Amino acid sequence: MKHVQVKKAVEKRNYFRIDDIAILHYRVISDRSRDEDKNYDDQLLIDKLTLKARFDCITREMQPLYRVVEAGSPEIAQYLSALDKKLNLLSEYYVEIAMSDMDMTPQKVNLGAGGLSFMSASPMMTGSTLELRLVLLPEHTGIFSYARIVACTRNTNDMAEPGHYRISVEFERMSADVQDIISRHVLAKEQESIRKAGAR
Repeated sequence: MKHVQVKKAVEKRNYFRIDDIAILHYRVISDRSRDEDKNYDDQLLIDKLTLKARFDCITREMQPLYRVVEAGSPEIAQYLSALDKKLNLLSEYYVEIAMSDMDMTPQKVNLGAGGLSFMSASPMMTGSTLELRLVLLPEHTGIFSYARIVACTRNTNDMAEPGHYRISVEFERMSADVQDIISRHVLAKEQESIRKAGAR
């Protein structure tokens, strides 16, 4: 029973989506290029854009040990916290460099842990594979992933972006840690939206 509950929770997390502003860069690649990419996992570790995401994952892994240190030696915990802030500043700097190198600009997306959709000036073939780089805002957390195009629909809403296409994709080969980063971001955005609505 517990296994079923966990599975349902994961599925709910994957399908929960929000409208958001993010920085997106992508290109269509062949399945062969994706399958032959033996250095995919290494690229996630060393890519400038994803450095902050890796730091965030490691920080969460260290939290139980950090609380032990904080309970026994508050001064050491304070020192470690300061080091963490310095690393975050460094990682954000590398993300800015990567964004500048790839000429990445903010755009509207519909985002969830399982995938996203975005507008494109040109149609794309369903089933195609994208190499995708995504920067979550305002955290400036960069994510690298492959994605499969599952739908391409012509936008007929004249009030939106006439003549454009909505591209819907599902993430592929994405680790649970990176999915968790997106889930946390989506949840934080949803809570922020609820707070703003309650303050009106």
